[in-house]
Amino acid sequence: MGWAQIVWLTERSQDHQRKICLRGLNEKYFPLGLAIEMQLLTEIVCVAAKKCGTKTGYSSGNASSMKLTRWGIIGPGNIAHTFVKDLSYISNQQKVTAVLGHDSQKTFDFAKEYNVADYYTELRDFVRNRNIDIAYIATPHPQHYEEALACLQNKIPVLCEKPMTINEEQCRKLVGAARQNNTFLMEGMWIRFLPSIQLAKRIIDQGIIGKVISLRASVSFKAPHDPDNRFFDPELGGGSLLDLGIYPIFLALLILGKPCSIKAIGKLSEEGVDETCSVLFHYKSGSHATIESSLVSSLDIPAEIVGEKGIIKILNPWYEKASGIELQLNGEGKIIYPCHWEGHGLYFEAEEAIRCIDNKSIASEELPHEFSLNMIRILDNIRNQINVTYEMYE
Repeated sequence: MGWAQIVWLTERSQDHQRKICLRGLNEKYFPLGLAIEMQLLTEIVCVAAKKCGTKTGYSSGNASSMKLTRWGIIGPGNIAHTFVKDLSYISNQQKVTAVLGHDSQKTFDFAKEYNVADYYTELRDFVRNRNIDIAYIATPHPQHYEEALACLQNKIPVLCEKPMTINEEQCRKLVGAARQNNTFLMEGMWIRFLPSIQLAKRIIDQGIIGKVISLRASVSFKAPHDPDNRFFDPELGGGSLLDLGIYPIFLALLILGKPCSIKAIGKLSEEGVDETCSVLFHYKSGSHATIESSLVSSLDIPAEIVGEKGIIKILNPWYEKASGIELQLNGEGKIIYPCHWEGHGLYFEAEEAIRCIDNKSIASEELPHEFSLNMIRILDNIRNQINVTYEMYE
């Protein structure tokens, strides 16, 4: 009997709690040791289920806090639809009370679909609404700065889609506004809170694969060259780096920290944005990270983290709903830890925002302002090397 014969089941009981059922296990099949293996297997269920709201009985951060959270949505596009649907997986009651959009018909349709009382086409009207506990900003990234700043100046907490701003200067001003107004601000780097990323980081933090030597990650998507979408439009912050490359850059920053040197090359489109981008990070420790993004090809490659004692692969789609974590220790067979959660997964970051606001924090310890500043500095550095500029915002 081997790992392929281990049956791992999760099921929901009548009180909505997760259970683990492991059959046919024997200590000799645990190369990490039975205690560690059982802890990791338990964590798979915990990180995948503990934040699944009413469907798992989990309450975000504060189990006694069951108050209503009122959301204002800025940008009623595809990602906003996914976000609002994901709010149903949070145990505390969630309600969208306001929506802001530039297209009056789309904004009205969004409000009607989700029974939103107040809908606006002007930012100044939206921020006057006193029935908003937190704003979720889901517009194209060049618009984030103005919208987030207006919310913060009116003491409306902000969860802003990534990248939070188009450049470091804008990011510094938003962080300054959050501190000046004592108002919560967090970049919506949603994969920071996904069970797959949480589990991979826990394995690394426990030293199971030893010191990390290298990291390799890429995100590619064959985008339609359509004038109606943002992908190749410099006015909308187009290009593979800010849209896709930000994911592997985030992962490298999370696992390895700030690099001591960055080398980047890219191929630019006729519009002057990067169709492809390749980046190499070097670290004082001797470690390195290889990062790629593309809007003209589509590859399914897991993220790979190589340590002195073994290798972790975050299985594809690693930057979304990864199917699992593959662990291979030196001289041992592969172990696959399945990952599963309900919904898309945007509610994990929403829960973190709610927890921080309930605790009267203006920043998340898991994704602090300084992390966002470091990330945008790296993005600015790469853009400078590959000659991508957004003249209307620089």
